[in-house]
Amino acid sequence: MKYRGRVVAVCVVILFNILRYGYYNIYLGYLFEDSFFVLTGIFLLVAWIGGKQYDVAKFYAEKDPLTNAYNRRTIDKVFKKQISVYKNKGKKIAVVLIDLDDFKDINDRFGHQTGDELLRHVAELIMSNAKREDYVVRWGSDEFVHVILDLKENTLKDYVGNLKSTLSDLNMESVDAVSASIGIAIYPDDGETFEKLIQKADTSMYEMKKA
Repeated sequence: MKYRGRVVAVCVVILFNILRYGYYNIYLGYLFEDSFFVLTGIFLLVAWIGGKQYDVAKFYAEKDPLTNAYNRRTIDKVFKKQISVYKNKGKKIAVVLIDLDDFKDINDRFGHQTGDELLRHVAELIMSNAKREDYVVRWGSDEFVHVILDLKENTLKDYVGNLKSTLSDLNMESVDAVSASIGIAIYPDDGETFEKLIQKADTSMYEMKKA
């Protein structure tokens, strides 16, 4: 969770009190009592609390509450912004669709609590292998999308291999390993909109399932 709301709110209060102090103390020559600084502290506390409420609301508007990955609505907006930046730079973006195999069987066998724990664990694994500027998205009940920005050549094969290797050794109490079907689409080779890229990745993933 970012601190933007809290930082902005506190800065506004600080700026206001600097102006207030300058006007009354320096310009008009009034002397401030201790109550001025007490009230300033109270205003800062209220600003911090109010800013935190904004940060929390923004966080849950963008993120999936179970996994802390981004939600579908957010990635659609973000991708359009990224396209506008990458369009004239000749850079590529990978859209990697990751579907956990037999997730329903895991839910039925071990219960939904274990299923939720598995989803959180997998999301953390994907995010730990993502670059800071990448986006990891909870796409469906058992699906994730990893948007890899500024894709470098010949890196996807290693990425898929490392991801599958990691999923095969989860180190969880109930579930030791899980397999995943993975589909990949590349911007701009496979499409120039997120909708087309996710469709291509979905097709690629189901071809992998049949293989």
